[in-house]
Amino acid sequence: MRTAHRFTATAALACAAALGLTGCFASGPFADLSGSEVADKSVDALRGAASLTVSGKVWDGGKPMELNMAVSKAGDCRGTIAGQDGSFELIRNAEFVFIKADEPFYRSQMKDLPKAEADEAVKQLAGHWLKSKTSDADAKELSSLCDLDELLKEFDDSKGAEKGKVTSVGGQKALTLTTKTDEGTETLHVATEGTPYLLKAGVTGKEPAEISFSGFDKPVQAEVPAGEDVIDADKLG
Repeated sequence: MRTAHRFTATAALACAAALGLTGCFASGPFADLSGSEVADKSVDALRGAASLTVSGKVWDGGKPMELNMAVSKAGDCRGTIAGQDGSFELIRNAEFVFIKADEPFYRSQMKDLPKAEADEAVKQLAGHWLKSKTSDADAKELSSLCDLDELLKEFDDSKGAEKGKVTSVGGQKALTLTTKTDEGTETLHVATEGTPYLLKAGVTGKEPAEISFSGFDKPVQAEVPAGEDVIDADKLG
C-alpha cells in the first residue's frame, strides 16, 4: 500500500535524524524482512526444491498420524504412514501407486464388511504390495499424500509471524518465527545460512503437530516392487 510505504519511509528518516543512522533497524538474520516475509520466503524455498523429505506427527480426522515421506516434483514418492488405525508403506511413480499395509489398517478399512469376507480380504492383502494405476480413484486419494504443493498450502498464511531467537535444527542455524492463533501457537524454524528453507514447523493446541523438512534435492528412491509380493488391484475379484 502506498500509505504504508510513505509511513515507513517517514519513520525511517525521523529515526535516522534522531539517532545518527543507528539503532533504528533490526539486526540478525533477515534483518530487512518482517517475520511474515521470512515465513513466505521459506515456503517458497521449499516449493523450489526438486525433492525433499517431510517427517513428523500431524492430525488427520481427529487422530494422530506419524509420517515420513520423500517427495519429488517429478512425481516420485516413497514413505511410511502410521496411525491408530494401522500403518502402511507407499510408493508412487508417474504410472502406479503401490501400498503395503498391515492387518490393523485393512481391518479399519473393512469394518463394515461381513467378518468372513473381511478375514479373507485381510489374509490376501496384508503384508503384500497392492498395485494400482495412478488414475484409479482410490489411488488418487493415496497420491494426495505425495502432493507437496497441497501440503505446503497449510503454510501460505503467515500473517502476524514474529521473529524470535536463532536456534539449531538438525545442526543448521535457524531463525524462530511464532504466530498466535485461536487454536494455539505456530512455530516455524527457517534456515539462516544457504537456501532459506523451512526446516521445522509446529503448532500447539488441541491437535498439536510437528513436522520437519530435510533431504532437499536428494533423489527419491521410488524403485517399484516386483515378483510374487505384488498384487495387481485390477486382477482382484
